[in-house]
Amino acid sequence: MQPRVKILFAYLLILSLGLAISVTIFITGRQVTDVTTTLIEEKLPRLQVINELYLAIIERERLLYEYYATTDSETLLPQLDQIDQRFSAYFRQIEIAFPDSEAIESIRYGDRMVRRLTQQLDNNFQQAQVDWDLAREQLAELSDTGRKILPSLETLVAQVNQEAFQSGEATRNSTELSTRLVISFSIFVIIIAAFVGYYVNRYITETISRRRLAMFAERSPNPILSFNWQGQLTYSNPACLQLMTQQGNHSQRIESLLPLTFQDRLLKLQKSNQDYAQWINEVGNYTLEFSLSLLRDLDTCHLYIEDISARTQAQAQLKYEAYHDILTELPNRRYFNENLNKLVANNSQQQAFALILIHIDRFDLVTSSEGFKTGDRLMQLVAQHLQQFCRGYCSLDLGNKLYRLDSNKFSLLLDQLPEHDFAENLAQELSQSLGHSICVEGKEFHLTLSIGISHYPNQGIEGETLLTNADAALTRIKSDGGDGILCYSQDIHAKEQAWIAIERDLRTAIEKQQLQLFYQPKIQAYQHKISGVEALIRWQKDDGKMISPFEFIPVAEQTGLIITIGDWVIAQAFNQLKQWQQLFLTKEVELSFDFSIAVNLSAKQFQHPGFIKNIKLRLSEAEIDPQFIELEITESLLIGDIENSIRIMHQLKEIGFKLSIDDFGTGYSSLSYLKQFPIDKLKIDRAFVMDIESNNDDKVLAKSIVDLAHNLNLSLVAEGVENKQQLEIIEALGAEEIQGFYFSKPKPAAEIESEYFTKAD
Repeated sequence: MQPRVKILFAYLLILSLGLAISVTIFITGRQVTDVTTTLIEEKLPRLQVINELYLAIIERERLLYEYYATTDSETLLPQLDQIDQRFSAYFRQIEIAFPDSEAIESIRYGDRMVRRLTQQLDNNFQQAQVDWDLAREQLAELSDTGRKILPSLETLVAQVNQEAFQSGEATRNSTELSTRLVISFSIFVIIIAAFVGYYVNRYITETISRRRLAMFAERSPNPILSFNWQGQLTYSNPACLQLMTQQGNHSQRIESLLPLTFQDRLLKLQKSNQDYAQWINEVGNYTLEFSLSLLRDLDTCHLYIEDISARTQAQAQLKYEAYHDILTELPNRRYFNENLNKLVANNSQQQAFALILIHIDRFDLVTSSEGFKTGDRLMQLVAQHLQQFCRGYCSLDLGNKLYRLDSNKFSLLLDQLPEHDFAENLAQELSQSLGHSICVEGKEFHLTLSIGISHYPNQGIEGETLLTNADAALTRIKSDGGDGILCYSQDIHAKEQAWIAIERDLRTAIEKQQLQLFYQPKIQAYQHKISGVEALIRWQKDDGKMISPFEFIPVAEQTGLIITIGDWVIAQAFNQLKQWQQLFLTKEVELSFDFSIAVNLSAKQFQHPGFIKNIKLRLSEAEIDPQFIELEITESLLIGDIENSIRIMHQLKEIGFKLSIDDFGTGYSSLSYLKQFPIDKLKIDRAFVMDIESNNDDKVLAKSIVDLAHNLNLSLVAEGVENKQQLEIIEALGAEEIQGFYFSKPKPAAEIESEYFTKAD
């Protein structure tokens, strides 16, 4: 039997079975519909009527009890009549629904009895003298009679449920039969469909394969050309004309798509052992990829052309973004590193070149005060300025040697040095060129540059080393305040190494508790009695070697360790004051009633967000009065954020601390700010005292500071007094307190006690 006949037979069989199943399902569906209709239209209404009768009986009983309780016939008798009428109406519906039921007669009899007893009860209540005993008997009989009707109603409900259950069972059986028939039919259809599908799939697959092979070239979005073995065009698909139209080529000559070298490439491929070649050609503004495939057994070759212009442009854009800064469009750190490493690797003759790092000073203040939008625009203008300068500086056109490494750091890679000091001279002129202001959105900004320079090969023969050394020089300039140029030297390296060693040892010193406090007395003028001390930190290593604060304090400032050290100093000084105050209370020593300890504050410690909270905690732990603590603040500490500094000083004064300005005269405080500082003392820096006996200018300046302090109602302490002549001059000028080696060097607490805390007579 032919496949087509088998398929036709299978279809006829399926149609026949489907028709039979449809008729069965239709009949079953009608049965279900009839049962559902009966249930909805007859059974459920019957249950509703029975429920209404039940409710009427209950309501009538309630009204009778209320009538018995109130004897309000005018109100309750009409309601009882309504209940009787409603009961009669529903009872007539029940009689029709259940014509042969014994329960109907029972309900009818019960209803008559209830009506008769109700009438008797009403007659009793209408008498002038109500027989209440009889009334109670009548009411009890009414209640019993009414409740005897309820079982009959329940019988009717059971009958309705039985009829509904029987109808449901019949429907369920019919539905199960239909379901089994449908499942059997579905299984049969699946088997037949598999059989038919197998033959149909074979036919369709063969047809589609032939059609796809025929239409592949026609529907391909890329141009396809076929050639005979001699290179003559035999076929081209519609995509060829589309590509020509896109290129503005209206010659209608398909051969114009071919590159000039096509025939040579075809001949070369035919002579080789390869059957495939691929290459890329630029055709005007288009980038085309050609793929040539040989079919040697058919003496035919196919050429596939793909327009990869968009992909090539996207790849070029990605490469550009990977090697350039988005904001300034300058080459970025990645490009810089690669070029630096190439320059080093290809410099076999070790020809000298220079690396310049350029840092824009205090640029972070611009973004923090004016916002990132203004900062970005300013950075673009700075980058343009730097690039224009580099392009016009000399004939070498250094504009393509400029890179942006990070937020405000640039680099200039000078691969040629026309003269010995070329890099230094360029850096000098570059720094000067930025001297004028830059305007952004109507606001002027004055910027300065910090520049670090390293030279190849004298200061490094590897790219990383050159970059590190230039950055070390740049860091030194920044730490000195910026706006400068520095070429790397071994001294910088040695200092950086020393700082690293000091930082490492300082962390160990904190852990091993090698730090200690010395105290230098402050002496009252003329009386020459101790009025207080200044707490000074000292570092003594395990081997007994003393490390000068001038060595480790700057390192602590740079690394942030000064926060931990400063907190330790405060805690130690507060506890020491507590011990001395307890000693004073024994009255075994006689001292100034306002003896205090002065504690120096560092800039980072003073500006730290948790400083006020922490010093309050230390004050609470030591249980001392803050009026005996004098906090010394340098002028330079206050200048960074003057408004915030004044706010912090007022908070310290509110706590109760005394405040003094240390090293006054060496900082940058203006008198307008000085009068706003809530301070108690000024300390004349030792620089004005050390030559005061021989330098009249120092004497005049010291006198001016003393007068200024007194005019502002401040007391004054003179530091660095080392001989009697200096002491006499300072006392004559009017200083209230003296501090210096003439009286005492800084000493441990025990030596201060033994030397100055004398027994009271």
